[in-house]
Amino acid sequence: MKRRIALLLSALMLMLMFAGCSAAPSEVPGEDPGVTAKEDAVCPLESGDNIHTIAFVSDTQRWSESTFNAVFDSIVADSGKYNIEYVVHTGDVIQEGGDPEAKWEAAKTAISKLDGKIPYGILAGNHDQVDGTENPFEVYSKYFGDECYSGCDYEVASYENCRAHAQLVTIGSTDFVFVFISYGPNGECIKFANEVFAKYPDRVGVLCTHEYLTADLELSDMGEYMMKKIVEQSENVKMVLCGHESGAGCYTIETSDGRKVAQILANYQDANNEGTILYLQVNEETGKLEGISYSPVTNSDEGYRDSDADRFTADITW
Repeated sequence: MKRRIALLLSALMLMLMFAGCSAAPSEVPGEDPGVTAKEDAVCPLESGDNIHTIAFVSDTQRWSESTFNAVFDSIVADSGKYNIEYVVHTGDVIQEGGDPEAKWEAAKTAISKLDGKIPYGILAGNHDQVDGTENPFEVYSKYFGDECYSGCDYEVASYENCRAHAQLVTIGSTDFVFVFISYGPNGECIKFANEVFAKYPDRVGVLCTHEYLTADLELSDMGEYMMKKIVEQSENVKMVLCGHESGAGCYTIETSDGRKVAQILANYQDANNEGTILYLQVNEETGKLEGISYSPVTNSDEGYRDSDADRFTADITW
């Protein structure tokens, strides 16, 4: 009996030693029977009272229903251990805006796991729109428009049913204003962003948009436009989050008024690792912002198998 108890205690100790991020089961059910968990992986996220995490998701258009569920289940499960305090999705939720609504429903069901647990914001990418229609955002807005944030006290402004919208959140000890601008902004979207940033000058501004950086972390044509029309005009903008182009990384620039702005790209749709997202960990003790690519589906931190893309450290710009 004593030996049996000792064995059980030993097994329990081993389980505790190797406990890490909440990964999906070793084989993901549904459409991805070939996706398996990497059992020997060690979760790369750090935990601590001074470390606060943003889960940055983008370009999920190739995800299956099982991947959507696994990723958002994991974010909720790990929110306490890793202080995951906010979730951002910068568009291309699904492959085509006119896809069968079952695909929209699957994405909505998975993302709704955050409701009442972690604040989140989403915008429409080019794939989320229905071209050639009077309102390309109609289907997107049905699932992620104003009604999506009904009752959420952090949602403070919206333009055209969340074609653009704004949120106030506190991450760690810092108060932020996040402004979401969907793909293909018109002049009213630009005006909306500047007015919101101006209304909350004491908050750190974060611009979330779909197209902004190229894969080489240079400004795209749209990025140049938004830099000139929003970032340069709004003195409290200190960070930009975007997707669209395949790749990941951070490039900090200095604006004409001397501000440092961290520009971050996260799009893993061409990576060989299902369900990868970028975790942004703000370390208030060291003053560093660390980007960590990680897939809770495969329990792997090999996004693009490129250390510069998969993991980076930058100075906090606020």
